[in-house]
Amino acid sequence: MNPPHFFRPLLGACSASVLFFAGCATAPETRTIDSKGPEALNTASINSQDWASAADQLVQSLLTSNALDRVRTQPAVLAVDRIINNTTLSVDTDLLIKKIRVALTQTGKVAVTNTMGLGERAVVASEAAEMEEMTTGKKQKLKAPDFTLYGKLIQQTDRAKSVTQNTYTFQMSLVDVKSGLTVWEEEREIAKQTKRSSVGW
Repeated sequence: MNPPHFFRPLLGACSASVLFFAGCATAPETRTIDSKGPEALNTASINSQDWASAADQLVQSLLTSNALDRVRTQPAVLAVDRIINNTTLSVDTDLLIKKIRVALTQTGKVAVTNTMGLGERAVVASEAAEMEEMTTGKKQKLKAPDFTLYGKLIQQTDRAKSVTQNTYTFQMSLVDVKSGLTVWEEEREIAKQTKRSSVGW
């Protein structure tokens, strides 16, 4: 059944609008940016920019302290423990650990061991040593670490009128395995402010 005459102009206009918007639709643009650059997203929670910045600052502090130079045999062997997350966020602490591991290893002053403090990786290293012993008949000697690196993430929330500030603190400690003494400690704070809109509906 054909539509009434007075509906035909309206249907024609709707069809033209649909064709216009369909023709204007384009595929989303994706491009590569510098994760540390000004174009990176700045959000109210921790992001990749913050991980990179915290890792760089902590590594520089550790290296300038010369704490890793206290062992006779170089490079120093370092075990990285798990980072405790005491924030309300679901934080990928493995990402932070990886950044620190890579940055320290690239200096040539540190050899990171996978035999302790690394969860499943410790099991893999242990099984590899057992396999080596079975195939060669010689017990594989795993080198004990000189230091263990510990970490903790802390969050403090402050509110004042319409502004909420979350301060995230990365705490890192380097412990001498033989003496049990802490030979280096450092922390970095990142503050994020969110302002609630004053417009009400």
